[in-house]
Formats: sequence, structure tokens, C-alpha cells
Amino acid sequence: MFKEAKPIWIESKKKDYNKLCGFLLKFNKADASDYVLNVAAADSYQCYLNGAFLLAGPARSAKGYFRVDSLPIGEKLRNGENILVFLVASYKVNTFQYAENDGFLQAEVLCGGKPLIGTDKYTLAFDVPEHAQKTLRYSFQRTFTEIWKLDKDYAEMLAGERVCSARKTVEQEEKKYLPRESRIPRFSEIEPSIIGSGTFLAGQPHDNSEVLVGPAFLEPRKDFKAYARNSVECDLYEELRGMKLVSFDYEVNEGTLEEGLFQLFDFSVNGCGFISVEFTAEKKSVFYVTFDEILTDSDVNPFRLNCINCIKYTCEAGEYKTLSLEPYVFRYAKIFCTEGKVRIRRFAMKEVSNPAAEEFTFRSSDEKIQKLFAAALNTFKYNCVDILMDCPSRERAGWLCDGYFTGRVEHILTGRNDVEHDFLENFLLPKRVEHLPKGMLPMCYPSEHPDGNFIPNWAMWFVLELERYYSETADADLVRRAKNKIYALFEYFKKYENEQELLERLEGWVFIEWSKAAEFTNDVNYPTNMLYALTLQKAGEMYKDAGLIAKAERIRGVIRTNSFDGEFFTDHAVRSDGQLSPCRDISEVCQYYAFFTETATPDLYPALWETLVKHFGPDRKKTNAYPAVWHANSFIGNYLRLMLLERHGLKEQLLAEAVGYFLYMAEKTNTLWENDTDFASCNHGFASYVIQWIIDRNENGIVRSE
Repeated sequence: MFKEAKPIWIESKKKDYNKLCGFLLKFNKADASDYVLNVAAADSYQCYLNGAFLLAGPARSAKGYFRVDSLPIGEKLRNGENILVFLVASYKVNTFQYAENDGFLQAEVLCGGKPLIGTDKYTLAFDVPEHAQKTLRYSFQRTFTEIWKLDKDYAEMLAGERVCSARKTVEQEEKKYLPRESRIPRFSEIEPSIIGSGTFLAGQPHDNSEVLVGPAFLEPRKDFKAYARNSVECDLYEELRGMKLVSFDYEVNEGTLEEGLFQLFDFSVNGCGFISVEFTAEKKSVFYVTFDEILTDSDVNPFRLNCINCIKYTCEAGEYKTLSLEPYVFRYAKIFCTEGKVRIRRFAMKEVSNPAAEEFTFRSSDEKIQKLFAAALNTFKYNCVDILMDCPSRERAGWLCDGYFTGRVEHILTGRNDVEHDFLENFLLPKRVEHLPKGMLPMCYPSEHPDGNFIPNWAMWFVLELERYYSETADADLVRRAKNKIYALFEYFKKYENEQELLERLEGWVFIEWSKAAEFTNDVNYPTNMLYALTLQKAGEMYKDAGLIAKAERIRGVIRTNSFDGEFFTDHAVRSDGQLSPCRDISEVCQYYAFFTETATPDLYPALWETLVKHFGPDRKKTNAYPAVWHANSFIGNYLRLMLLERHGLKEQLLAEAVGYFLYMAEKTNTLWENDTDFASCNHGFASYVIQWIIDRNENGIVRSE
């Protein structure tokens, strides 16, 4: 992957959390035009060419493995000397977003395939004092909040014209490199409109109630790495809690922000990207940018997702152009000043998105379908970048189950499964994942889970996704490489099979969906066993193992006998005095699991199928039909329902119900959500599966752009 460059890092402490370092490479452009930049880094990096943003990455991989970003740069070079500056953030904490690796950078410029310049022990490295290191964690799942202490020379640093605090570099051990199958993200910019302004007071007293739900992520503990709150450079959580809105005016004030003033912005779409702020400070100033996917009581609530959705800037007088280190998700943002005077010259979101989304247009005479497609496409492009993510906001994690749905959309839109390949391969690379039982797959990856948490159901979804991926790509190599992992998973599950081969009292977080069904998972959970049967069947088909297929059918037979009460499938059974006793709890999603997994079919259960088709759906909360059956939620019950309507040719009903389930989401955020309310993520990757149904219904409605 690299011809001469070496992996390097600065001399640092082993527990040097949230360290940002700069690296500088200079080279002269020759007459040739074939220049390629190759980069690998941990944990994240940004690259600037002659002071202008060029690239950010990397594509994430398994712990100890690193994907190489490769970008042609010949057209971007100037005659004579060119300067590359890399900002590399090494977090060294457990997150859902990154595997925990030691920080490093390895970069090389090739000209005509030959190395021109690359990192080695002589590369100029430097601290970035403008970036506060000791800050609070951003969320339980992600890294740290961003606090910037800017001076007027910051732009010169990015251009390589000024370097302070030069550091000695140390060559690191050789790395295991992999090619990046996914495309380099699109880094376009979106500018908002100002929709209001007003006044606030800072430092207001507040009660001791917790704004964040269980803000334990603010403090370090054995299984959670962080800076203690009494050691951080500023307690951003407490500062934000002390802000009190005084007045709000929809009349837009576009003037300079002074102490006690704010401006509210709307980006029109609930997008994902780096926060870009260009501003002029007339004197020493302090201001904040808070953001969220929705407005709460006409205001931005930075704590809604149990995160700290805020960046703080302190600066001397001067002109500045800044870009956040990490991408964030928001439709609305608020900028408010607590000291000094600043004029916002330009405010933008630099998107991090899948470029394939811009290569399609969709036309439909049905305005509602048009809105749904646009929202689904936005949801896809922000969640299918380097891996398949659940949401790019509070977690930015590669979750199983979610990936099953998003990977299908990637194939529909591109005819390829490049991101999905990297996503699935990441789970196969480690021989064993720390803190998990032997044979179990992590629920999301790359990530770290020192608390030992896992979702056994999600390991089953890995098998289902791999089989679906194989049906679309014929990638026999990945299936072959996965075989030992899958059979080891089945060995793990055997320990929990009871006398009827049903899984009973599984360890970990047995998760069905975000509904009442999540409470019916004790002892024998039937949706879990339905999924287990389908997993055995699909693995048996991939590996031509008749024993697995036969076992799947035996389990289905037991479920049909034990779970079906004559009208519905019940969710669980509890063991008492050595005997399994059926429970009367019935969830809507349990019925969909039954049909999705082929435990039930319309031929075997015609009355139940007719009931589901005619009396369930998005209007059931209004009709109150079958009130004893607990309602499903978007993730994943409503999607399983629509998949069943598609499977059985009910396309008109499918589209009508999709509008009923999701149109209000599209109209509110121009993206699709995790739940059927805006309580949690409003940009969730699996939800882009709506595209599958729209394109299937409107075969001539999607056009590949030139």
C-alpha cells in the first residue's frame, strides 16, 4: 500500500486521551500530472492542501487493521512548492465509533507511481494548542466534545506557514493495511438560512436535576475512559445548563453577535457534516454553536440525544475560518455569544456523504412519494459512507441488523456493495473480540465494549445480511472466510438450547425492537427463536449443510405448536418448576417475525395473515383494532410489515402504508427516523430501505444522472 512512507506519531503518554497532532509535508510539483495521495491514520484525520481542505477520513476497519484512502490530487496542485498539513486525532478511549488503536499517520504522495514524499521520522510534527485536549465526552458512544481556543495565526498553521510546539516523531510498528472498497466521501457544503434571533442569560442558577439521562458518561470508570469532570478545561455540560433563554424573535437579526445575543439557523435538511464557521472577532470573544435534528419548544436542545451537541470557541480579535474535527448531525443550529463581539461571515455544514446519492434523480407525479424518496436518499447518503451506520449522530456506529437494510439500498442505487463489503469484512478480521464470549460477534463494530454488552440477535442478523449480500454479489470468498465465525456462533448458541432446541435464557441484551416486545424476552422468546431458525436455514443454504436446514424446520415446528394460541403468536414462555408455561403477552412485531422468518406463511395461517393485512398498519392507533396486541415501532416492526406486503405482491397497499408511516418524518426533517416519534435519532440508516419499495413500484422513476 505504501512504497516508502512509514507510520509515525509523536512521543506521548500511553493514556494521552483526545490528542490532536499536526504533520507537515512539502514537495514541488513537476511537469507530470499523475499525483496520488495515499493516507492511513488512527483515529481520524483531516488533510489540507496549501491551506484548503482536501480530505478527511479514514475508512474505519477492525482493531489493528487500517484502510488506505487514495486520492488523485494532480489537478489541485499549484506550480512550485505544495504543502500538505494533516490534523490527526488520537482518542484512545472505548467508543462505539472507533476501535481503540494507538495514534499514527502514514501518508505518501506518488508521482507517476513513484514515491515523491512520505512520512518518516524526519517529518515535521507539532502540537495544535488551539484544540483543548481535556474535555468532556460528547456521548457515551462517541469521543470528546470540541473546545477551540483560537488565535489569528490558526489559518497560517493549516497552510503550513506557521508551526509552534514542534515535536519529535517516533516511527511506529508496521501496520496491517487493507484497500478501501468504498468511495471517498463527498464533501459538499450546505448553507443555512437565519430563522430567528434573541437574547439569553448565561450562568443562571439551576436545580440539581440531571438534564442528560444518566450522565454517567461524563465521569470515568473502569469500563469507560474519560477525563474526570474536575480535571477538564471547562465543564461544557454545566455551562450549557446555565444558559437561559430570555427572548425570541422570528424577525431576523443578521447583525454582529454581542454578549447575550444569539442567532438561530435552519439547514433545511437533517444532514451530517463538519461544522464550518468563518467569522470576525472585533475583540476577545467567546461563543458557542449548539445543534440538533429538531427544534424543541422553538429552541435547540443540545442534550436531546443524551449528547453534548455543542462546540465552544474562544478567540482573540481577528478573522477566522474553522472546521470541526468530527462530523455531526443537525438541521437546526444556534450560535450565541457570551463575551466580546463576533460577526459570522459564513456558516455552513461540510457534508460527509456517499457520492452515489448525487448521481441519481427521481421523478414521480405523486408529491408524497417524491418526498419519501428524497428523505430516504438523504438518510442513505449520510449513513452509508465508510461503513453502514445506524445513525451518524449520537453513535456513528456500524450496527448489525441496521446494516441488513442499508446494504440492500446500496446495491439498489449503485449495483455494488462496496461499503457493505468493508462493513462485513470488519467483523471477520479479528480472531476474537475482547470482552465477548467465545463465538459471539459484537453488536456493532469497529468499537470497544469493555462492559461486555452484546446483542445475540444481532449476531444472527450478521448471517442473514451475509446471505443477502452473497445473493447480490456472488462474493464466495467473503462467505468462505465467514464460515468458521458462523459455525462458532452456532456452537455458542447450542449452550442455550433447551430440550426442544429452543434458545432459552440467552445472555446479553436480547433485543427484538423498540416496543413493548422488548419486555417479553425472558426465558424462551419466540421472535428470537424464529430468527434463529431462519439464521440456521440461510447458513445451511450458503454452506450446503442439510443438518442446519433440518434443524431450522424442527425449531419452526416447535414454535408453531408452543407459540400460536389459535389467533396470534405469543411472544414468550416462562419456565416454572421445570416446565415451560406460555405467557399471554402478544406483540404486533412478533407476528411479523413469524411471517418474515417463514415460521408462518399465508397458506399455513390464512386467518392471521388476513387480520394483519386488513386490520393492522399505520391507522391502527386510530382504529384501536385489537387493543390487546402491543403496537410495533419503526425499528424494525413496521419495516418487517412492509417487507411482507412486498413479498406477497401487495404493492399498492405497501406504498399507501409507507406514506402513512413515514411522510410526517420526511416533512419534518427530510430524513427518516429510528422510532415512530422524534424521541431519538431522526436520521437512521436502516430507514432508507423505503427506496427499495419506491423504485420497485416506479420502475422508470429513477434516472442515473450523467
